[in-house]
Amino acid sequence: MDSLDSAQRADIRAQLDRLLVSPGFATSLRRGQLLRYLVERVLASEEINEYSIGLDVFDKPPSFDPRIESIVRTETGRLRRKLKEYYTGQGRTDKVQIEIPLRSYKPVFTFREPAAVAATTRKPFHPAILVSGLALSLIAGAFVARQWHPRPQPIRSLVVVPFRNLSPDKSEEYLSDGITDELTNEFASWKELRVAARTSAYLYKGKGVDVRKIGQELNVDAVMEGSLFRQDSHLRVTVQLNRASDGYNLWSQSYDARSPDLLTLQREIALATASAMRDLVGKIQNPIRRPSTNNPEALDLYLQASYQYARLEPASIEKSINLFHQAIEKDPGYARAYLGLAQAELELTNFQAPEKGRVRARKALLEALRLDPDSGDVHGLLADLAAYIDNDWPRAEREFQLAIQKGAQPSTHAAYGWCLARRCRFSEAQDQCTAAQNLEPLGVAPRFCQFYVYFFQRQYSQARKKLLEALDLNPNLIYAHSQLALVAILEKDCPEAARRFEWSAPKLPESAVTMSLAYESACRGETERARRYLTKAAGLSTPAPNFELARGYALIRDSDAAITYLQKAAATGEPVALLLREPFFDKLRSDARYVALERVARLEP
Repeated sequence: MDSLDSAQRADIRAQLDRLLVSPGFATSLRRGQLLRYLVERVLASEEINEYSIGLDVFDKPPSFDPRIESIVRTETGRLRRKLKEYYTGQGRTDKVQIEIPLRSYKPVFTFREPAAVAATTRKPFHPAILVSGLALSLIAGAFVARQWHPRPQPIRSLVVVPFRNLSPDKSEEYLSDGITDELTNEFASWKELRVAARTSAYLYKGKGVDVRKIGQELNVDAVMEGSLFRQDSHLRVTVQLNRASDGYNLWSQSYDARSPDLLTLQREIALATASAMRDLVGKIQNPIRRPSTNNPEALDLYLQASYQYARLEPASIEKSINLFHQAIEKDPGYARAYLGLAQAELELTNFQAPEKGRVRARKALLEALRLDPDSGDVHGLLADLAAYIDNDWPRAEREFQLAIQKGAQPSTHAAYGWCLARRCRFSEAQDQCTAAQNLEPLGVAPRFCQFYVYFFQRQYSQARKKLLEALDLNPNLIYAHSQLALVAILEKDCPEAARRFEWSAPKLPESAVTMSLAYESACRGETERARRYLTKAAGLSTPAPNFELARGYALIRDSDAAITYLQKAAATGEPVALLLREPFFDKLRSDARYVALERVARLEP
């Protein structure tokens, strides 16, 4: 198809759009997908065969054998008949004719001259018929324009749902998830598009949810989905973009490459999508960003690391840290790998002694900032460090606002809201939670944001409700179970607290499990038993954080020990400023030593 000029290609695509909204095609989504697939493959000068059609259009597995299953031949035969019906009826005057010859899957295009088109419709001249026919044509033309050539709705929002891994080796899951994440990040940089966050998109992973339902639940105009198949060194990625309002397939394409060409493949997909969306989004400013790395090995290691980190379990986070380091070794200029490393190191401090992890996280984050000073996500994590570690709230607030201005992920709004709630600025906190919710309707982070707003106002039933909503979205959130246990302790529901801690225990390090037992014992009024667990947790080779120990002693009403551990927490850089206002310390708030800690933490009175 290299002989086609740009004007002819545009005419073909316009004719394709006209066909797909006609009655014979609009009622069959799969038929329209098949036609678009065949036409686009020809325009791209790509090979078409029965096997690839089965995989790309009819979602057949790699084991599909066209000699046994006839679905491609059957549906292509029906497509030929529908094309013939269209061109003998509604499309008889169309400028471009699309046909699929017998025993072929390759469409051919005929460009008909205006005279030839007119000749097909010439009838004897009668003035009365002309007048009435003109009137009828105007009415019918208006109807057809409205019914069959609607102005396309602009695409202003998009979600990339997790690509399916069709590879024989299921360990390739990280690759399909990685391509999903990379495309999400790419489209999120387009100022013309609102892109649903990763956490919302992954709720649909492997569930086969109708795109119309996804669009409704996430309030997006379009849904991108696809699949990946890798065997040995061969890699095939299939992508399609569907309109969310009616499931109509706007664009689809398949890409074949050798595995080391993943970087090139991702860029091709982004470029092709930008081209496909140009008429739907309008002009896209600087649509394709500079690749974050040019090293394919570094990218592969980064994708593996991100996959492990997303599981948010201590063992998987440790694996991710090792993989991020390997990615950085392959490409020392890989800013995203440094950012991922910083996030993982900080996340791991929730389960282990925090001091060294925070030092490593800060080092990685500053390197990410040096390499990519305009990254909103880097500034968002700098805000977390300033708020949680440095107790420098003015700097934290500046970084939060800068991160949001630079297009950080929706979770940055939520993190900002958490910090505001912990400083008792509840109205502003709720505004940030709402902003996060609007950007990420099915996200976990907005629920946690709202949890803290209620928790720090001592509205425990509402706080519990938000945690349960988060667990409805992701039942495996260790932090949600742990927080539900603490809420249960505040409500004196010791059996519920024990149940939540028991669920979490297999996934937690020894210090966290020991602290759970201390909390349970304190809830039941077993003071000496709780004290023994607290002593044990403090003496482990990897001891519990000082702040956790302070909370435990507060629960058994040992004010002196609680204050001592709060002071140690402040001295070792634990996030005292954001935790002092917890309900567990309400009975200490009149203690002069506690008031002094509030001043050190720069908390407003």
